[in-house]
Amino acid sequence: MIKWFIQHQWKQEIRSSIWQKNVALNIIIGFFMLIMLLYVLMLGLFLDKVLEEVVKNVNADITLSKIIIYYFIIGFMMRFFLQSLPAMEIIPYLHLRIKRRTIGWFMIFKSLTSFFNFVPFLLFLPFALGYMTEEFSGFQAFIWFLSVFLFELTANFKLIYFKRKFTLNPKIILLLISAIALLGILDRYDLFSVSDISLWYFTQLQSNWLWVLLPLFSALSFVFWNLSLIHKNSYLDDLSPKKTEGENISAKLNLLQNFGKTGELVLGEIKLILRNKRSKSVVFLIPFFLLYGLFFYPQDAYKDMLGFLVFVGIFVTGGFLIAYGQYLLAWESSHFDLILSSNIGIQDYFKAKYFLLVIPTLILYFFTIPYLYFGMKIFWVNFASLFYNLGVNAPLLLYMASFNKKRMDLSKGAMMNYQGVGANNFVLVIPLLAVPALIYWPVSAFFGFVPAVLTLGGLGVIGLLFNQSLIKLAVNNFRKKRYAIAEGYRQKG
Repeated sequence: MIKWFIQHQWKQEIRSSIWQKNVALNIIIGFFMLIMLLYVLMLGLFLDKVLEEVVKNVNADITLSKIIIYYFIIGFMMRFFLQSLPAMEIIPYLHLRIKRRTIGWFMIFKSLTSFFNFVPFLLFLPFALGYMTEEFSGFQAFIWFLSVFLFELTANFKLIYFKRKFTLNPKIILLLISAIALLGILDRYDLFSVSDISLWYFTQLQSNWLWVLLPLFSALSFVFWNLSLIHKNSYLDDLSPKKTEGENISAKLNLLQNFGKTGELVLGEIKLILRNKRSKSVVFLIPFFLLYGLFFYPQDAYKDMLGFLVFVGIFVTGGFLIAYGQYLLAWESSHFDLILSSNIGIQDYFKAKYFLLVIPTLILYFFTIPYLYFGMKIFWVNFASLFYNLGVNAPLLLYMASFNKKRMDLSKGAMMNYQGVGANNFVLVIPLLAVPALIYWPVSAFFGFVPAVLTLGGLGVIGLLFNQSLIKLAVNNFRKKRYAIAEGYRQKG
């Protein structure tokens, strides 16, 4: 029966018109994914050397045993925001003589194909086969890797339950992020060390292999827990829309209607964001955008590389703007003909898009102000990056939106979903992120830090002063391409 399900899923994929039309794009994406996997494999091959270089005079296995808990925590967060639920369209099967438990087992097995489940084989298996077999026995190396892989599977199966229960509740998401941040702070100041707990477990594992039963029992517990959940609900709640908290939030934003046609359009798009999986996934990624600077700002090696930190500042202050703005028109591709035929002024339509990019970016910037802790230079770089995003990148996204003619299905998640993605999306990343750094670097090299920051921020201020003219350029470009865009959006997968 499982084989039968696999055949149906495979036929559904290869017979899709989207798959057939995007073969070249799939090949390109596959190539870049292969490169990324090779980088992970290279890190795995030299992981022991890297750990011994980072933490001097400490064995690599001890260092890894202490920090691997953070790998699982960060990995779970990434899974939550990026990994889709292993859902399938089960309505055609419900009237057949197929047990719901069988459908549930297929969904469980389908979740194993997630990219995250293969990372331990590239990152930790070379470490186990190399360093661990030299320092310990082959059996101990096998048990060590098995426990790591079982913990990864536990995270995989736990995510299915966790996401089914809490994905529609932003309060739970904020609580999760806050709890993880609190654990990091407590560990940093030796108040409560999760890294010591991790080290204790893997030390016990080396002396007694039976400790491998802990992650095995944990993984199996979540498997049967999920099977019970699937058996009771059969994912039918996806087919019977309920009023979510996102809809309650959008209902409270009805005051936007007081701002005329532009306000009504902004309100409509906010509701679109909160009600659909694909657009909602961008909202869930906002914490990652805001916390991106923590990978670079604390490291002394980057403090003098201010040209690179401009790249980081653009991303930190404009993560939402870039992620959402690349598909500015495609979000409404399913009802684009209605927009063209309705009594909506194109100028008002693009103004609404502009405010939808600018206002959240301005609000989210205030959450980046604590980066002041890492120095005033970083603060001023981020401040200038904010103005560049508002004055230059936002109008640029408005103009480039008319070049995307690929339809997008908002009911599907973002993970491994390339609907609406075109070559222009890859090209657009260059002017959005690289150009501001290239502007900053030569000015800084010849005239110093202050003139470079003023140049970057000044370009943004000029863009803000002439935003109406820039919006008109985007509108004129749209007028020329609107029917070609509509034709592209009609191509259903």
